[in-house]
Amino acid sequence: MKSQTQRGLLTGFIGSIATCGLVGIYCLLIGGFGRLQGQVLGTTAIVAAASILGLVSAIPWERRRWHPIGPLGLISVAIALALVIFTIWADPYIWRQPWGDNFLKVMGVACVAGVAFPHMGLISLAKLRREYGWVRRATVIAILTLALQAIVSILFEGYRLGDAWWKLVGVVAIFDACGTIAIPILHRVSAIHKIETVKTVELSLDLTCPRCKSNQHLAAGHSACGACGLRFNIEIEEETCNSCGYPLYKLTSPTCPECGTAIDS
Repeated sequence: MKSQTQRGLLTGFIGSIATCGLVGIYCLLIGGFGRLQGQVLGTTAIVAAASILGLVSAIPWERRRWHPIGPLGLISVAIALALVIFTIWADPYIWRQPWGDNFLKVMGVACVAGVAFPHMGLISLAKLRREYGWVRRATVIAILTLALQAIVSILFEGYRLGDAWWKLVGVVAIFDACGTIAIPILHRVSAIHKIETVKTVELSLDLTCPRCKSNQHLAAGHSACGACGLRFNIEIEEETCNSCGYPLYKLTSPTCPECGTAIDS
């Protein structure tokens, strides 16, 4: 948590969870659960959810990933939070107003945006190799398509759109879920692939045992002297890009050829 924004959002999340727990304990001990307790629980729950979504939006914003996805995420989460809290505390009043249905539709659209933008911001943080880029692009398209489908369902009352519409929504949701699950795995696979393929030195060396003075050739990692048994832990670390791990040996470019990050002199 490097920034004040991230610390504040995390504090809000922890405080909301603690409040939910305290209210739940109070209801169990007192034996009653009325409208006020429900409103307090609902408010703390939505604040906790908004804190997590805001935190997810703040990270890509500060890392300048896919700008302005991060700021749009924070704004949409804040709007959705305000509308939902107002709905929780003014529920009977809203239903009696002629604009009540339209207000709830606006709140639904804000909630969809408050989830879609942070979702895309989270996807942007993955560091994928170029051959896996199509997975991220397809996932982003699925996120946007699903968000638009949700907005259409809210504005035009989805129960009137028919079974074919909801089947299409289900298909897009499956693509969205599959891509969201695959991207973190590909992120890890990309890192492993780089570590295994970009080495420019042999991972072993000749050394003299500091105890028995015998010369030997040992591999990197955990080894032991063949003469006296003294154990070694040999680590060989190349100069690599801080962002993607690309080796910098004999590199003359001022930027990393893999990800474009500026290289310190």
